[in-house]
Amino acid sequence: AGAGAGVPAGPLRIAAFRSAALHLLPRALGRLTERHPGIVPEVRIVREVGRGTAGEVLDGRADLGIATLGTTSPVPPELVGGVLVEEGYALVHPAGHPAPRSLPLIDWTENCTSYTRDWWAGQEWLPPATVRAEDDGTVLSMVGTGFGMAVMPELSLVGAPPSVEITDLGPDRPTRSVGYVTTPELASSLAVRALIRELRAIAG
Repeated sequence: AGAGAGVPAGPLRIAAFRSAALHLLPRALGRLTERHPGIVPEVRIVREVGRGTAGEVLDGRADLGIATLGTTSPVPPELVGGVLVEEGYALVHPAGHPAPRSLPLIDWTENCTSYTRDWWAGQEWLPPATVRAEDDGTVLSMVGTGFGMAVMPELSLVGAPPSVEITDLGPDRPTRSVGYVTTPELASSLAVRALIRELRAIAG
């Protein structure tokens, strides 16, 4: 909308998984609407499982999706996209616990790609997950109350409470690529291009 006048305006539909919607989008959308007050962002939080946020774009319910990308979850051939941030995983456990690796492992469905699962399988110290939560916020809350430990990506750990301690997993830790996907047609629209610029600026 507004393309004829060279001014982006109108609704901009965005699909994002929870941690991206909480910790990546707000600053980008703040900058976007400050520069282009005619744009009205509409954000839908979608679980990044199955077709995830890319499916929302493919089905026409979103103009742009914030998605996990990589060799095991590539950009669908009908879409275009790019990586915004590469985030590492860390061990999260109750602060001050004398033996955090002895705790039960907590996991959630949309946690990681098959690449990360392969890394998990090679870690003899990691037990099978005995608790599976609905989202990363629940996992962080359970860890903070001393219920168990977890391996979580950096975006999920933004603003972690003091009741949890974050331990680096070293140079061989798994990583996750977070990026955007859209259609080739929408990629050339003023509003989508403006949002991608702000997302890149925030990620950078």
